[in-house]
Amino acid sequence: MSAPTTTISSLPYELLVAIAVAGQEDRVAESNWEIRTTTFKSEWTLSQLSHRFRDVIVGAPALWTLIETDFISEGSVEILNLYLERSRASKLSIMLCQQWSSRAVGERLLLTGTNHIVPHVHRIQRLRILLEKRWAWDMLALFRDEAAPHLQHLEIVCATLDETPLVMFSSGVPRLDFLKIDGFILQSPAAAFALTHLELRKDWCIDPAYPTLNQYAALTAQCPLLEYLQLDVNWVPEEAPRFLIPTLKYLRISIPGEDADYLLAVVGIFDAPALTELIFDGTHGDQIAFLLGRKTLPHSIFPALTSLTFLLRDSCGCESANENLPSHTISSPPAIFPALSRLTLINQCFTEHLIQDMLGPASHPWPLLKTITLGAVDDSFEKVGAAVEDPMDSKRQRGEPVPEVQLLQLLSRENWSENGPYAERSCSLGKLSSPVSHRT
Repeated sequence: MSAPTTTISSLPYELLVAIAVAGQEDRVAESNWEIRTTTFKSEWTLSQLSHRFRDVIVGAPALWTLIETDFISEGSVEILNLYLERSRASKLSIMLCQQWSSRAVGERLLLTGTNHIVPHVHRIQRLRILLEKRWAWDMLALFRDEAAPHLQHLEIVCATLDETPLVMFSSGVPRLDFLKIDGFILQSPAAAFALTHLELRKDWCIDPAYPTLNQYAALTAQCPLLEYLQLDVNWVPEEAPRFLIPTLKYLRISIPGEDADYLLAVVGIFDAPALTELIFDGTHGDQIAFLLGRKTLPHSIFPALTSLTFLLRDSCGCESANENLPSHTISSPPAIFPALSRLTLINQCFTEHLIQDMLGPASHPWPLLKTITLGAVDDSFEKVGAAVEDPMDSKRQRGEPVPEVQLLQLLSRENWSENGPYAERSCSLGKLSSPVSHRT
């Protein structure tokens, strides 16, 4: 007797639903803002295979909980309502975009669609909103007095809004642990004590007279579980607030190209004894030398910090104009980072100068520093590599510990992703007797 043949049309109800849900998991995990058409959504594709499939898929609320709506067409609100209806009482993950539409169409669709979402806000777990028009402020204001008891993840990116603080979910978001705000100021949501991840992005401190730094220092003080913080710090006043965050493990800060002591001023406002990774975006070589050349800071020390990164995304004219040549020396491991084991310099001006300071004959050993990663664009790669060789050889001859140095030749700046550069070529020095290059 031959074994019975199993076809996709004979699969049990539970397996069909599991297949469709598996297709949704990748969409929820994606970090970009692409709204897919219905052609590529598992719930739509499977529901069109047969009458049985349609009955199964339409009747499974869990398959209609991922709502992705771009308010550029007349049908967007109708599709939104379809998902709200078919998801029934299930928890929701919602992504809303408003781009490139006329004011007459976009404003009406935004307000209409949001009004339909507000009655369901109590079952939203994940909410991502991307807006490009100033008048979309009214849409966000609809959430002002709402409570979101199940909301855990909130991202709002508004490209052209102003500095007027916005209030959302004033009735409480007790489970919110991920908050990303880009382009405007959000007053502290009620019950922000569950936050572990906080991003405050894109020139949120535009006006030096506007006390946003104080506001966000106060916000972090209300987050006793905070582990990840990303900030744009465009201005540090003379009487700057203190960021006291004992639980913080990861800190990423974007700064403008200011004077050499600006980076030191930014570091000085933080007190994070558990911090292990610190990344600065926007630094220059003179700022790094000024910071690492300091023996102490008035209030700050980072005893647990093991990884320190300095990154510059833009082109820099400091070296070609011979401007801002570091006048400070880094002769010994910085006392403010006593546990530092990994140092990364990406596209930094005067990298050769910094390396000569840290590894040259006049420097003291850095016994805990195990890895130095250097990233350079275009012809700087060879120049940086040549600058590393001599101090490394000198240290070997003196019998001093030598860190492993990783050299990365980066893609051109215009090809860098949002998260930073990618390497085209690399080689390692230090533990190896000679450079070895390979594609990455």
